[in-house]
Amino acid sequence: MTIAIDCRYIRERPSGIGSYVEALVERLPALAPNDQFLLWKHRRAPAPLSPAPNVIEHVVPAEPNTLSTILWPQRYASFAGVDLFHGAHNILPRNVPCRSVVTLHDILEIEAAYLIDRTWDDTIKRLYFPRAIVRAIRHATRLIVTTNAMADAVIKYYPKAQSRIVVIPLAAGVPFQPPSNKESARRKAGEIIGTDAPFFLVVGHNNRRKQHWLALEAFARAAPASWRLVLLQRQDTGRGLLKLANRLGITDRVVWLGPIKTDKMIALYQSAHALIQPSLYEGFGLPVLEAMACGCPVIASDLATLREVISDAGVFVRPTDVAGFASALGQLARSEPRHAALSDAAHERARMFSWDRCARQTLDTYRAAAHS
Repeated sequence: MTIAIDCRYIRERPSGIGSYVEALVERLPALAPNDQFLLWKHRRAPAPLSPAPNVIEHVVPAEPNTLSTILWPQRYASFAGVDLFHGAHNILPRNVPCRSVVTLHDILEIEAAYLIDRTWDDTIKRLYFPRAIVRAIRHATRLIVTTNAMADAVIKYYPKAQSRIVVIPLAAGVPFQPPSNKESARRKAGEIIGTDAPFFLVVGHNNRRKQHWLALEAFARAAPASWRLVLLQRQDTGRGLLKLANRLGITDRVVWLGPIKTDKMIALYQSAHALIQPSLYEGFGLPVLEAMACGCPVIASDLATLREVISDAGVFVRPTDVAGFASALGQLARSEPRHAALSDAAHERARMFSWDRCARQTLDTYRAAAHS
């Protein structure tokens, strides 16, 4: 069959969805050599996405999460000869003329819209994005979700979707491993952040639901004076947080980083004393798993999705408990045996997740959708 996959999240900026689609693109053509894959790619994506002979790539001018994508997909990409369409980022466009698989990374717009930032772009997006998610939930031939907790959330919203849901977890890429040489990794991390001081790490978009402000508050309360807090923010670095850092008196102890290449991100994971993940909402939490794969302990919000990923290999705190996060990171900073035990447990837990398995299960889902 011919399978069209929307790959427009593979681009110059790193993202969790981009990593997911890239992992599928690297594996699916070889797993199904008799099938044809049509990859809809972003104009700023690396070229080519795949060297496989059963791949055709088509540059799509529209952004992946815009109104034009949702309302008029045929204007920018032909469905001629396509047997199955995979919407890899939450939405199902209107009038898709073939069977469809949609990956729901989360249903934030339906389940917790109050956590969406009040920016102009997000306000506009809030008007049309939920409808595209609802369309996916109600009409996609198959739905892929990344955790059982997210499956439960979808079923709670729309019970009739239960028979069409498949749970396929994400994974960390092969390069995400503990360092073969810890001193070398520390030196590389020191060059990136400008100091050889020990540090805690925060990774992700700087938005309301990620609560980076809480990490600053907890760090200011409990981290040793010589330590640093490194914020690797993929969007709006430092937005609203610099004033908080000034008020807390930790401006000179906070390191702000924008998007960086994967090898540098891995060096930070390998050398950080812990990743702090104080989110109010997560569909999966890929940075958590990437950190764990590198042997980096995780201090995370006690959310059902994060518990499912981390299991007993991390430290959990109520999402709004600043004192709890402060206590957790303070204890971890002062107990090397505790740190070493969590590091080993995190790495072992991360090994249970596999991109190869994810790709095989995704292909099985394609087959099931095509024959339903």
